[in-house]
Amino acid sequence: MRGVFLIAAFLLLVAVPPARAQQLIGEYFALLSPVDFYNSNGVRLRDFGAILQQDRANFHRFGRRDDLDQWDPVFGDAGQRARIPGIWSVVQGSEYIPGAVLSGQTRYVWVRIYGFGTVPSYILVSEGAG
Repeated sequence: MRGVFLIAAFLLLVAVPPARAQQLIGEYFALLSPVDFYNSNGVRLRDFGAILQQDRANFHRFGRRDDLDQWDPVFGDAGQRARIPGIWSVVQGSEYIPGAVLSGQTRYVWVRIYGFGTVPSYILVSEGAG
């Protein structure tokens, strides 16, 4: 019986791949400005993640770029952009940014994208200046 248990334990160890750490797969600076506060239908966005997503759609799809917006290697793909509202978080010390943007203030942000290959798992947003 012990031999069966050892074989089962060995097979389990061999079958489970080792965990990989998520890596920084891209980063960019962006000016979140009034052009990003509205969706493609002209409706005011009331979610910070949606504004981040619209900024990337404006950059990659619509060519409506603020002068300070930078290219990123991930969000040129619409499917990857669609993930943004569910994967963002704000770095400690920059917690005021979502509220400021949602109240209509322009903010310059630094966005770091973490994940595997070109698939983002989470993004970190912080102040872009200073």
